[in-house]
Amino acid sequence: MFLELRSVTKRFGGVAAVDHVDLDIEAGEFICFLGPSGCGKTTLLRLIAGLESLDEGAILLRGSDLGQLPARKRNFGVVFQSYSLFPGMTVARNVAYGLACRKWPRREIEARVDEMLDLVHLRDQAGKYPHELSGGMQQRVALARALAPEPAVLLLDEPLSALDAKVRETLRSEIRDLQKRLGITTIMVTHDQDEAMEMADRILVMNRGRIEQVGVAQDLYRRPATRFVGEFIGRLNVLERERWGDLLPPAGDLSEALLAIRPEHVRLLAADEAPAGPVVEGRVRKVAFLGNMTRLLVEADAGLVEIEVHGPLQQGEVGETLRFVLPGEHLSAVSAGPR
Repeated sequence: MFLELRSVTKRFGGVAAVDHVDLDIEAGEFICFLGPSGCGKTTLLRLIAGLESLDEGAILLRGSDLGQLPARKRNFGVVFQSYSLFPGMTVARNVAYGLACRKWPRREIEARVDEMLDLVHLRDQAGKYPHELSGGMQQRVALARALAPEPAVLLLDEPLSALDAKVRETLRSEIRDLQKRLGITTIMVTHDQDEAMEMADRILVMNRGRIEQVGVAQDLYRRPATRFVGEFIGRLNVLERERWGDLLPPAGDLSEALLAIRPEHVRLLAADEAPAGPVVEGRVRKVAFLGNMTRLLVEADAGLVEIEVHGPLQQGEVGETLRFVLPGEHLSAVSAGPR
């Protein structure tokens, strides 16, 4: 295994910010640590980088324990949210900084800087200073600087969160393409579910310092192990069997107390439609037009349900009564888990 985390734990006072985390990461893998603020994802990244010290556990790179190795000797490239470029240095000197610290020969530094700036499409900006660049350009420089010393692992700490939506979207694709081209093992921290789902080979969802679930985006979305994962990745209707029992269709062996269904899987019925199985009636409480879809909040006797409809909506004004069904094939069981 390339990178191994074994019972990794970090406490601040009496609080376990990272609580006995175990994880294996393959060489060349892109993995995202995803979760809300305060869940421990950034602390876990800093432990891997060597910027925080472990209280318990071990971090191994190709079988070697990194526990006593300071950050500067781990050969990990780190890109922060705030760019952290040297304002008095040109773009080229910023990228060259880590190479000069490692005493690379001058000609090799110049060649490597040119190569890195070509990689991030900033060769023509080499002589400029950070304040002369846009936020997106500055983050590209930070990425080039992190990659220049040929790190074993690239660590990205919410690198896109300070950028506007359009720039974020462009850089997502660029970073992912770059990572694939270089084949570098990459760990990124984010609280943005779309970012994680678009970029990562696997996503690690954290809550209160612990791993709730690890998997590919499709599995986390379609088969969330806990209510927390289901509600954090996308939107989710959680149905208590005690309240919804008579309105639920047969769903195999799903006898658990909590069942879940995504809003896009709830099916609205036409006025004259009479399907087999239980039909639910509810009054529309809220309508949100989102361009390619409309989101309805509907209040039934058993509780609230979100429904997402793609394409033109023929019904669904606030106050209107709608009929819908909860297809059994789209119902799944979820654990309440820690919330």
